[in-house]
Amino acid sequence: MHADIEAMSLPELADRLEDLDGRRTPVGWTPEDAQERATVERCILGLLSKDGATGEVLRCPLDILLRNKEKTVRAVVREIGAGGIRVDVEGQWVPGTHVEMIVRGDGTDEHGLRVRGVIRGHDRGVARISVAEQPSEAHERRLRRFVLELIRHRVHN
Repeated sequence: MHADIEAMSLPELADRLEDLDGRRTPVGWTPEDAQERATVERCILGLLSKDGATGEVLRCPLDILLRNKEKTVRAVVREIGAGGIRVDVEGQWVPGTHVEMIVRGDGTDEHGLRVRGVIRGHDRGVARISVAEQPSEAHERRLRRFVLELIRHRVHN
């Protein structure tokens, strides 16, 4: 079963995650569904960590704040895919710049959900942000919640 999941594309993984979320009961998932969900999430995060990779993407229109030491600006997530997240953002963002992405109003806390990343490229108002730089367990939990929020906002083409 895990080999089948690991061979899935990002859109297939997102669909599978939605299917599993729909099977959740008030007390949670069955042990099998919980294990499968964890595997699907791990595979999604693994695809996001592939630096410079190309392939299928999920369109995820979601307003966020993008912040570094010098500035905080509004941005719109364009898509997620292998290699990270692409956002529409004004201004110049130098590759290698560490940033924080903040989703507000998702119910996580009054300050919003915060995830760190690194600008990998910026061209014509679109920044590509890698989210694989922070290996801590707390960051991975926040990243998982951030990605799930993006998947909830995706648009099927």
